[in-house]
Amino acid sequence: MVKYIYTYLDEFFDLSDWNDDIKGPFGLRPPPGDWAEFKARIKELDDACAEGERVKVIYAARHGQAEHNAVMERYNCTGHEAEQYANLLDPYLTVLGRSQAAATASAVQREAKRGMPLPEKWFVSPLKRAGETCGIEWGWLFGDDTSKSGGVDAAAAAAGGDLGHGVPASVVENIREHLHVHICDSRVSVTELKTEFPSFAFPDDMSDLDTIWKSGKERDRETEEELVARCGKGIAEVLHLSEGSTYVSVTAHSGAMRGIYKSLGVPARPLVVGEMNVLVLRVKEVQE
Repeated sequence: MVKYIYTYLDEFFDLSDWNDDIKGPFGLRPPPGDWAEFKARIKELDDACAEGERVKVIYAARHGQAEHNAVMERYNCTGHEAEQYANLLDPYLTVLGRSQAAATASAVQREAKRGMPLPEKWFVSPLKRAGETCGIEWGWLFGDDTSKSGGVDAAAAAAGGDLGHGVPASVVENIREHLHVHICDSRVSVTELKTEFPSFAFPDDMSDLDTIWKSGKERDRETEEELVARCGKGIAEVLHLSEGSTYVSVTAHSGAMRGIYKSLGVPARPLVVGEMNVLVLRVKEVQE
């Protein structure tokens, strides 16, 4: 079994407020940032790596606003209390959430024209809100123009629309949201997900029904240590599946990103809905 040791390379990005970062090159230093220089430096560092080491650049994104986020905001309450007001099983993005993902897509397209390197592989949580966000943010690369206007909505998806917008993303269960009693963090069946996200690849051994999320009667809230350990397994799976690729996209959730950042040794940073950070890491394989 392969394990990884991570070194976060903090020389490349200065992150401030997402409302500012999205207007420029995602915090690439020095302002306004030179993507050609960035790519050259990444290649230089990668070429200098010892055997068993690689440099990885991760486009780490939190999903846009979803229905449960809107409910919690509307009633100024916690997720547990909000469940009194809505059926939150694996909720979709809201109109605002789709527009947030579309704004990130526009920013990525703008920076791509300036030389920003693009992902070679895409990875996503199995929950719908993450899948929708990934599709809207990257669907333009695969000829899906609907992603530019905010994507298809849930009704269109039910009528046969592709919520993944053609993105060939791989689904990773262990980068799903922090596990607790809230039903919004449970997922629908793989059968349903494959219908709504036909371009996504699902693991052969992924259970059709959700066997990970448990109700409050069956489990306590996942501890922070359990979250970090699970998300650490998830990001290790991402690295294994992205072998040979330098640039990868990971779309998940606030809690999952917290666990991923901790497992990678990246400084803590709460991501607002729709936010994307660019992380640069030196990754070393360790054989157990």
